[in-house]
Amino acid sequence: MKKKNNLSPEDLPPANFHQEGDMKRIAILKCSMLSNQNLCPGDAKCLVSFMRKEGEFDRYKNEDSAIVGIMDCGGCEGNGNRAVASLALLKLQLAALKENVGVLHIGTCIMKFCKRKDEIISAVKENAGIEVIEGTHKYSAPTIFGS
Repeated sequence: MKKKNNLSPEDLPPANFHQEGDMKRIAILKCSMLSNQNLCPGDAKCLVSFMRKEGEFDRYKNEDSAIVGIMDCGGCEGNGNRAVASLALLKLQLAALKENVGVLHIGTCIMKFCKRKDEIISAVKENAGIEVIEGTHKYSAPTIFGS
């Protein structure tokens, strides 16, 4: 019987697949609630900020970089462990594509609006094994009706 696209261990990238000097591979952890309620359509603010190298992405102005994944936190009823589980799923998916993440950005949506942000950030930093940067874009208005 013919094997159907099954990966063997030698097909997976080594743990250090992201080499120094290579393209910086970036993942974003975003708020599940804002995403599910379509309050940030298409993750546009994060993606445009990355494209323009603005906000927390300005650090990549002189580097070759790419966003390789955007994951949600796991939901408001969850905790930091759900965010870590979401990132573990991303790692599995990227391994099948022979990619990896070198830097994780915590979305501005989590940084500004999440009541559990401290728990999520702590769990992610403890488990990620890569650099974790708090924030993505700077496009949020400081007040609802102000400029």
